[in-house]
Amino acid sequence: MQRQSLFAASSAKGRCGQNGRNRVRSVAIVGANLAGGRAVEALRQAGFDGRIVLIGEEPWRPYERPPLSKEFLWDPANVPDKFFLQDEAWYYNNHIDMRLGTRVEAVDLAAGGVRLNGGELVVADKVLLATGGHARKLNLAGADCANVHYLRTRDDAARLAADLRKGARIVIIGMGVIGAEVAASAVKLGCDVTAVEPLAVPMERALGKRFGQWLGDEHRKRGVKTHFNRGVTGFKFANGRVSAVELDDGTLIFCDAVVAGVGIVPATSLASDAGISVNSGIIVDRQCRTSNSAVFAAGDVAEQDGFFGGHIRLETYQNAADQAQAAALAMLGKEVNYCKPLWYWSDQFDLNIQFCGQIPVQAELVLRGDMESNAFVAFFLSGGTIDGVLTVNRAPDMGIGKRLVERRTKAVPAQLADPDVSLRDLLKQAS
Repeated sequence: MQRQSLFAASSAKGRCGQNGRNRVRSVAIVGANLAGGRAVEALRQAGFDGRIVLIGEEPWRPYERPPLSKEFLWDPANVPDKFFLQDEAWYYNNHIDMRLGTRVEAVDLAAGGVRLNGGELVVADKVLLATGGHARKLNLAGADCANVHYLRTRDDAARLAADLRKGARIVIIGMGVIGAEVAASAVKLGCDVTAVEPLAVPMERALGKRFGQWLGDEHRKRGVKTHFNRGVTGFKFANGRVSAVELDDGTLIFCDAVVAGVGIVPATSLASDAGISVNSGIIVDRQCRTSNSAVFAAGDVAEQDGFFGGHIRLETYQNAADQAQAAALAMLGKEVNYCKPLWYWSDQFDLNIQFCGQIPVQAELVLRGDMESNAFVAFFLSGGTIDGVLTVNRAPDMGIGKRLVERRTKAVPAQLADPDVSLRDLLKQAS
């Protein structure tokens, strides 16, 4: 029997479980990152004893990305132990065939596996595409200069850390989560930081204008010079490096290094080249299955059912971890119905910012606590239902806030605003 028939025969209902003649014996995971690493762990925890091949382009075993914009920049010589998901011995003891520093050239559906650079075929009953994405590059002359940085990998962080010297003039282009976190880290390291953002406030898409304005004020209080509603039109150069950034109003900002945080480009080419359905990401169902029933996808690259309807691609740590675990179980034929609201966190200066859900277009805002104290909770309601929760330096409240959103909880605004009313009691009432 050719492998082609195995891929073609895998039903969309997940018949390839642990029993019967369609038993899964081998899994190939493309992407040795957070999603790939969590999928490996979930397969073994679920009792899968078949072959697992974990393939990654980077030379490093799976690691955490959040420290790249924080701890790794502060002290790259002393990376915290928790940086890697597992030590090397774990992969050896669990019989994981790791192919690091290796590129997958194609998902070969006819041959029944993935083909590596050099032509080797890794045969697999199931394939998980956890390919993530690549940092979006600036469309400017000089965007690849040595002192123009994009932060996506450990090697990116190491190069950036070398330029974040005390007194260095750093220009941040883009004040989304990555840009805002790097700005905070650069200030911590004693750099002279200027931020440029085409929108009116930092993290506007994530926080909305009111709380984006609050965050911009906090950055300015701590020394970040800001240029909002401004675009970048070009660079000036000296000795082969960018020496100044030119804005669309003619302003020149002299610099020693530039950091661009303008999003990622999802790595969908393996799927699209194999004829698998792709839109803004690789389209998956609630079993994390693509349009080919033997191929699954998870993490930043996956376009999935949105919790509030439609389809969405989530670029968050928690989604990558949770969806990868769901995909691992689904590959083994387990019942999976993965659909969760957005949840992310960001640590900037002394601010722990967390958000779950969405901000409706016509949201009713309810505030618990004092924004000026930088310790508060904001609820975003639509028709009396809690659609979103934002916490600042109130992490325990997010533990309950996530469940309020997940359960589509109806709430009375006066109770949400009253600090004497327990959120846990509101959750119990909703149950």
